[in-house]
Amino acid sequence: MKQNDCYVLKRIAGVPYLLPVGQMIGDFKRSIRINETGVYLWKLLEKDRSLEELIRLCASHYSIKEETLPQLENDVAEFVSSLTAQDILVPSHTVTDIKSPFYKCIEIAGLRCKLYGPKEAFSQSFKPFFCESCADCIQNIEVLYHLPETLENGRLLLRNHELSIIERGDKYILLFPAACRILEAHLTKSGSLARFYCLPPLTDSLRSDLFHAIRLVWLYLAQLHNMAALHSASVLYRGRAWLFSGSSGTGKSTHTNLWSSLYNVPIINGDLNLLAMENGHAVVHGIPWCGTSGIFDTHTYPLGGIILLRQADGDYVENLPDAEKRLLVLQRLISPSWTKALLNRNLALINSLAQDIMICRLCCTPRNTAAETAKRQIDSFLDA
Repeated sequence: MKQNDCYVLKRIAGVPYLLPVGQMIGDFKRSIRINETGVYLWKLLEKDRSLEELIRLCASHYSIKEETLPQLENDVAEFVSSLTAQDILVPSHTVTDIKSPFYKCIEIAGLRCKLYGPKEAFSQSFKPFFCESCADCIQNIEVLYHLPETLENGRLLLRNHELSIIERGDKYILLFPAACRILEAHLTKSGSLARFYCLPPLTDSLRSDLFHAIRLVWLYLAQLHNMAALHSASVLYRGRAWLFSGSSGTGKSTHTNLWSSLYNVPIINGDLNLLAMENGHAVVHGIPWCGTSGIFDTHTYPLGGIILLRQADGDYVENLPDAEKRLLVLQRLISPSWTKALLNRNLALINSLAQDIMICRLCCTPRNTAAETAKRQIDSFLDA
């Protein structure tokens, strides 16, 4: 990586800035204020440098001690990632990237994908989903260790502190501001190819960030096959999956743990459940993503219902109008909705599910009586 010639370092009233010139001004690129360490790094980048070389030179220049080296590595990686995302740094003309060898095939919810990249790049949570290498995989997921190719500007579809989505021709560009070692990802609109451009070295933090970033591209593929993920914890009771959904802090884990202790039922997933319709009936597919709970399942179960949680002083079930049921479930989905077409897919699935399952709101406490109230409602629905 090296400096983009369309940016220049200047001091304004003694403060260092990287200023756009030429076409960068025409593209409405903004000026960037940097500190003195940034100035040092920028001058190093007059020549093509790797991330490892920048870290080594910076550590030597500032006499960094070994115990503080990890913090320096993160700071330099974040600096490089930020400037690369804004086209202030560009790839070298000769790419010497680590090739991405084939690693494993995985099958999740009947969708087979190929993983390319070093074994260490992929979470062990994928292991239960490994399958034999096959010709009918429908998505390739690649992890690369070099800067992405320079692309023309696109249309911003979504931006927040965790993710930005840019539409460019036949692909989406995904930026992960909180994951400084993932420069960006390219996802084709067909869902068939996802490439993650990363900065070495491979660390536990990068592997964790990749695991969650891969979730997004895989959920996009699943959505194209009429599936969607609901932020919820789930239990298996009377042969069906029951999902408890609510915003953070409303007690999803508490409630499923009550069920586990009171009724000795298994927890299917502690944070996320994949919804689908199969042969006219609602089902839940096992997926490896489960938040911090560490609880997930590889199987598919009939879906019994979705219980929307709301904290209250007592425990009671609130029946909701059909429109509100569907809206609340739609709002709890984490599958992509960055275009109208994707939103319509989510809504279509919810409309189909709602005709086959129980949906209600449980106003509840964190006590045993909450699980008892929910169980009565479920038993009444099943026995009707």
